Amino acid sequence: MQKEFDNIKNTPPSFIQRDIIDSSVSKIMDFYFSKDVIKKLTIPIAPMKLIKNEPLGEKSLVIMQIWLGPFPVTWEAQHFNVDRKKGFTDIQIDGPMKYWVHRHEISAINDHQSIIEDKIWYEHFNGLMGIRSKIFFSRPALRTLFKYRSWVTHKALSK
Repeated sequence: MQKEFDNIKNTPPSFIQRDIIDSSVSKIMDFYFSKDVIKKLTIPIAPMKLIKNEPLGEKSLVIMQIWLGPFPVTWEAQHFNVDRKKGFTDIQIDGPMKYWVHRHEISAINDHQSIIEDKIWYEHFNGLMGIRSKIFFSRPALRTLFKYRSWVTHKALSK
């Protein structure tokens, strides 16, 4: 998996979201490492069932079932490059995309503010599966998802 990331990390990502969070890197990472954070970061109207959710760590797995319209799809992702001071990467092992690599980078602005930068490299399949993924993982859909995630993160860390 590291090899796949190494092959694409120097190419421009398909999608980037940057957010300034009024929190330290360590508090943000504590949030990301918290139990069931994936549920917290999923839009409530997006049907998702967690099948396996290992604690965030090197080679940890998340397996979930999502619905692309009426069609259930299993999405399996594995984490690597996990660093509590810098971020982590997840790569789709099996799922709705031809490939999907998501790098979560967290960096300090100062002691009380940080930048979260989500970089995603992805490609859609051809055919019917590609049509569905292009609808559910379009740029507007990803922007909506990551704006929601930003709001949830701000809210969770402002407590």
